Amino acid sequence: MTRAAAALALVAACGGMKDPASVADKFVDRYYVESDQQGALPFTAGVATLQLQDELRLSAEGRRPGNPLPSRQVRVYYTRSALAGADAERTVDYKLDIRPQGGGDLQREAHLTLARQTDGTWRVTRFHETQPSR
Repeated sequence: MTRAAAALALVAACGGMKDPASVADKFVDRYYVESDQQGALPFTAGVATLQLQDELRLSAEGRRPGNPLPSRQVRVYYTRSALAGADAERTVDYKLDIRPQGGGDLQREAHLTLARQTDGTWRVTRFHETQPSR
């Protein structure tokens, strides 16, 4: 069993995957706050899984010997601004407050689509960010 599959089994066994808002929050915690694509994988399916796998592959290529990566601390804070939908699909929006080390801040919005899986659990199936509208 792969590490991602083991993590998925653990999360599913804990029953934390039955609430779409909880799954969305956990995904945002892993992906945006902790910058942990691998940790976010168990909360995804479909296109979102492929997107994270691509990011992990590109990160691994960038970390090869001879490719130094700059280390920079970033703190990310978020608030859920919307949860909509019915039946087997939900959309969840977040306001992100991104604060890089050394000062300044960036505002972004994250948009997630979740789908109920055949086993009754929820997964993020798509996600993207936008600039906030003024």
